Amino acid sequence: MLTVRRAVYEDIPNIMRFFDQHWKPGNILAVNREFFEWQFVEDGKVNLFLGIDDEEGKIYGTFGWIEFSHYEYSDIAGCTWKTIKSSNPMLGLDLQTATWEQITSPRPRYGVTTCLSKKAARIVQLQGMAITTMDHYYRLVERGEYRIALVKDMNIPQVPDSGYQLERIDSVEEMMRVLPEEELLKVVPVKDYRYIKKRYFDHPVYQYDIWKIVRPDTTSRAVLVTREATHDGAVMCKIINYYGEIEDISKITYALDKLAEERGYEYYDVYSHGVPTQYYDEAGFLPCGEDCVNIVPNYFHPFAQINVTLTITDLKIPGLRLFRSDGDQDRPG
Repeated sequence: MLTVRRAVYEDIPNIMRFFDQHWKPGNILAVNREFFEWQFVEDGKVNLFLGIDDEEGKIYGTFGWIEFSHYEYSDIAGCTWKTIKSSNPMLGLDLQTATWEQITSPRPRYGVTTCLSKKAARIVQLQGMAITTMDHYYRLVERGEYRIALVKDMNIPQVPDSGYQLERIDSVEEMMRVLPEEELLKVVPVKDYRYIKKRYFDHPVYQYDIWKIVRPDTTSRAVLVTREATHDGAVMCKIINYYGEIEDISKITYALDKLAEERGYEYYDVYSHGVPTQYYDEAGFLPCGEDCVNIVPNYFHPFAQINVTLTITDLKIPGLRLFRSDGDQDRPG
């Protein structure tokens, strides 16, 4: 009999097989138990609901989530929302509903995503909600050859030195001195430092660079998270997330250009939602929309030299600000 229930630790091998067979064959959640547990196991609980026939041991659907905090109410990111043909044509909705109704500690407040599959987008629209896309911006670095990007128009807007600098942050304690946890409460999704430490400082695969943004008066009110990606001997830099005073993102281009020269980047890019696009314009970043003549790849595992649009639910939440890592999008493989 097909039932919907929360996964338990003993289900993990079965879930990984389901991901391999029906979601994305060979993906890291299907082949790397350590990474699976890093993403989904919190305090001994598995953050996944299953549509499963326990007698057969067959999984027909999954819905996972990522907790951004351990406050009484937590904002979450939905992920791994996948169903196959079963006796329940509404299984996808039932999995989502169970997540909201049965999680009690912490209880979900808002659910966000940084990329909806086509099937998930249709379900969202059937629920009466609208969808939209994340803003995608990029800034090229002048190179004689590009191996990652496909550049037909080398347009690099000139931006003056604002006096802003980037300084490395090497520990979560250092980041907390720049941004006390109460500063993280000002945007949605709300995160705590338990999440940030796990997500960026203790990631089992990726190496993130965390930067303090230093103003000309030597004060700091914002933190930038970046990650390098490589292909064919070339390297680029993804702006992964940003915390703090958002207007400072328009002031760091000179520092980013200097870093790009030191490290040999082809370009920077950023996906976001809720960031005023005027800040990217002021920073000399260009939009990578449908009419963009350049190709600014997003996928590296495996590499695909294509422009990628990230579709999300159009949530009308005051203070909502999303970047590419606010969910399951910045995942290896």
